[in-house]
Amino acid sequence: MSAIESCLTEKEKARFLESAYLAGLWYVNGQNTQENPWGGVRVSADTGRLLYEYWPMTGVCSGAGVWSQALGMCGLFALAKTPFPEGGGVKFGASAELAAGYLCSLQFLDSRFPKAYGGMREATPLAMHKMSYCRDGATGGFGLAALYRETKKAEYLERANLFCDWYRHYGSDAGGWPFCEFDFSTCEAKHYVLGDWQAGGSLAYYYTAMASGDNRWLDEGFRPVMERLLEIGNPDGAEYKPWQWHGDNRMTTGNDDFANVALAGAFRAFQDERYLALLRKRLAWVLPMQDADGSFPNYGSTFVCALELLEFLELVKDYGLPDKTDRTVEALLRAARYGLTLQETALPDRRAYGGIYGQSSFGSIRCRIHSRDTAYALHLFLRLAGFEAPCLSARGWSESGQG
Repeated sequence: MSAIESCLTEKEKARFLESAYLAGLWYVNGQNTQENPWGGVRVSADTGRLLYEYWPMTGVCSGAGVWSQALGMCGLFALAKTPFPEGGGVKFGASAELAAGYLCSLQFLDSRFPKAYGGMREATPLAMHKMSYCRDGATGGFGLAALYRETKKAEYLERANLFCDWYRHYGSDAGGWPFCEFDFSTCEAKHYVLGDWQAGGSLAYYYTAMASGDNRWLDEGFRPVMERLLEIGNPDGAEYKPWQWHGDNRMTTGNDDFANVALAGAFRAFQDERYLALLRKRLAWVLPMQDADGSFPNYGSTFVCALELLEFLELVKDYGLPDKTDRTVEALLRAARYGLTLQETALPDRRAYGGIYGQSSFGSIRCRIHSRDTAYALHLFLRLAGFEAPCLSARGWSESGQG
């Protein structure tokens, strides 16, 4: 039994499970399908697309882009394997399969542009949308690896490898660090401020390698990013700037976009103590930022930090590390319990019910349901309830269950 499992009552686990279920329900109810088409228009290119955000006050909403589509899909696949009480009635698996179709439509497979081939468009498959934020595309890439892990269909592994090949050779600089933007029409790429948040995209390499059993991408893609993160991700001298977002500074306050999960994966893959040391240092840097109510500063950070604290606790358990974890457990529980309060369960609105309010620092304003917080919360709550949700984790991807 892990340190966190011993601190949760059966009632609390049940509540986390039900909250994960409702988050999945939000995705299903908002998805564009033949039965419930957006705007009443059937046979749409948006079929299978999930919601990105929804403003209950005005009804304004937008469709998911590559990263939010991938994470929603991964959450739905996890829910499809989770036993719910009889009468749950939601076909999460069918919704996930439908979401996969839209995700795949975003992959750029026009052979006339060899330097763009295999990348992921940011939002839609339309020819006019020929750009990618490379970190966003990487989440789509590891969504492809997750599809192969779930289905064992060769097409998905081929697509994941195509993405990794593009990401390493064209979506990243010569040293392997990801660019911020790539224009598929001109094949030009550019950096912003090099930041720790970019490193989480290397999970595309890790997941593809682990899902396929081929370690090529561990050496060619994953390790170079982790080596650079030892410098870029060192919190020494980093300032507290919760009003700034990815690309503005070297360390994004609160939300590192799962760079710490990548570090956990690097330790699992290479058994290199340097990665573990940096992970410990980075968690020690972020923990004092937590508010007394359990929330963290910046967008989505309460769930990101909770997931990364859980990741570290599982690392301690799996490898018998000597770390004292009382403070880690306490911070994780406070964040998760606060996260429960951000879920909408009162409005009789299918595009709101079950979703998680987001896009506000510390979760302080409840104005819009957002897929960022909803996807992170779904994965966190399922894991706290004792079920598998591997797509924001480095654990459970190898046959041993540890890698």
